[in-house]
Order: sequence, then C-alpha cells, then structure tokens
Amino acid sequence: MKKLLSITLLCVMLFSTLSLFSCNTPAPTNSNGYKVALDLTDEWNKISNGTKLVQGCVVIRKEFAEQNPGAVSAFLDEYKSSIEYTNANPNEAGELIEKYGIDSNSEIASMAIPNCNIAYMEGSAMKDSLSAFLTAMHSIAPASVGNKLPSDDFYYTRNDTVEKTGTTINVATLNGTTGYGMAKLMEDASTNTTTNNYSFNVVSDPTMIIAGLANGSIDIGALPTNAASNVYNKTNGKVQALAINTLGVLYVLDKTDSVKSLADLEGKTIYAPAQNPTFILKYILAANNINATIDSTTYSSPNALETAAENGLVDIAVLPEPKVSNVMNK
Repeated sequence: MKKLLSITLLCVMLFSTLSLFSCNTPAPTNSNGYKVALDLTDEWNKISNGTKLVQGCVVIRKEFAEQNPGAVSAFLDEYKSSIEYTNANPNEAGELIEKYGIDSNSEIASMAIPNCNIAYMEGSAMKDSLSAFLTAMHSIAPASVGNKLPSDDFYYTRNDTVEKTGTTINVATLNGTTGYGMAKLMEDASTNTTTNNYSFNVVSDPTMIIAGLANGSIDIGALPTNAASNVYNKTNGKVQALAINTLGVLYVLDKTDSVKSLADLEGKTIYAPAQNPTFILKYILAANNINATIDSTTYSSPNALETAAENGLVDIAVLPEPKVSNVMNK
C-alpha cells in the first residue's frame, strides 16, 4: 500500500512539474532568435473604444456600380463566400492562393491564414468601422488618407431589392493578405460557376490598381484602406468602398527578448514598412504615450524589411502576415 502511494505521489509530482513547464514555455523563436512579441490588433483593441483595425478593403468605380447594381450584388455574395471558404479551409485555400499567384508558398499561406484576420463587412458595419479607422489615421498623418476624410458617398450600400445579374468585371488584387480572400472566387470563375464573368489581375503595387481605377481599366480593386481613401480623393469621388476584407495583420517581431508588452518599446528603435504599418504603429504608440523611434526608411517596403529580418539585421520589426510566418519559418 505504501509503495502504491509512493508511486501515485511521484506521478502527481511529475505531472505537476510537466504542467508548470508547459505553462512557462517561452514563445517559439526562429533561427535568428526572433519571437512574435506583440499582436498590434490586440493593442489597437485596447485603445479603440470598439472600432476595428481595418487594413484592407475592395473598392469599385462609382460609374460601374451605378450601371450594374445587380452584378455588384452578385459579386458581393460571391466574394463573401470566397472569404468564408478561405477562413474555413486554410489548407485548401493556401493551395489556391499559390495557384493564382497571390502568394508563392501554399504552406506559408495556409499557416498564416488564421493570423490574417480575413473578414467580410459591407454596408453600415463597413462604414462604421472604416470611417472610424480613417479618422484615426487622419489624426496622426492626414496625408495617409489623402489629406481629407471621404464623404458619406464613399461607402457603398447595395439595394437588396435589385435582382442579381451577371456581367464582365475586371478585378485587380494585391498579392499577399489583401488578396487571400479572392482565391476561391478566382477558382470558381475558372470553372464558370459564378454569376459574373471575371477577369482577374494580381499585382504587387497598389499604385497599379489606383491607376486602373482612375482610367477605367479596372472595375473593382482590393487595396489597403488608406490607399482606398487616397484614390477616392484623387479621383474626386469616382470610387466607392464595397466591403472590408482584412482586419489587423501586423505583428511585432523581437530578437532582443526584451519586449514583453507595448510599454517595453519605450526608447527603442522599431523598423516598420512605410505607409499603413508606420501610421498604425504611430497611432498606437501615441495613444499609449510611448516614445520610440520608428525607422520606415532603411527598409521602406515590407519585402525589404522581411529580407532584413530573415537575415537577422534588425532587432525589432513590425511586419504583416504572411511575412511574419515567412520570417519565423526560415
């Protein structure tokens, strides 16, 4: 009996030790010692009073929307289904993402999808979230949204009484997270199972989509939200926001093992890509009264900063998914 009790006690102690070890296991590090130290979506949520961090959306030429309300309604339904499929089936979606050139590595895409906050919001929900986000960005960097906030006509609301019809739609999307939700729609279009006839183009530079929307060669484009506001102002209101497709995708990578909370960024140098990531980081730091140096010129593009992190050249970096997954799995 004593022997049995001793064995039982030993098992309990061993289990407790393993549980304690598991609870205190540090965050995974890659070969250069990086950890994913902070999720900027979490930090945004702490200061946002319920508004969402909105990083990607689809916009449409206003003239096309007015002329084809039934086709636009069909697009919104088909695009929503595509996004829902992506979130529910990351492995299969990853394969489609690679197939259509939205990302080059299906495994990384599948791994990144759960952390990409791919979403679908239209109508009043889109307007509330997007307008609040653009107002926040305007407060920290007016030029980031085209120096003035869009008017109410920027936010498209579909007429649910309009019969869904089909037409040819020229769609452009960025590679990377902003385009992830489009992959299943591209596959469906290739098998002629969509109401509309789609012509897709995947590009790496948002200025190409902005130019196409302005000259009429692109009907619908997936863009960062600040770029959408810019093109609205640049074209004097000739585009509208159709739907939000991506919420927060930004994370802080740290190889100093010193960043455990946002406050630990005080006095540090943080490398971030120019434009949206820098503006979002500035807003979060300012709201928390944290003084840090943001370097958005040494590695101004996400690709350049990703390469620098892959080679261990920066201590603290802000990157979006799927580049975070790329860096962490090198």
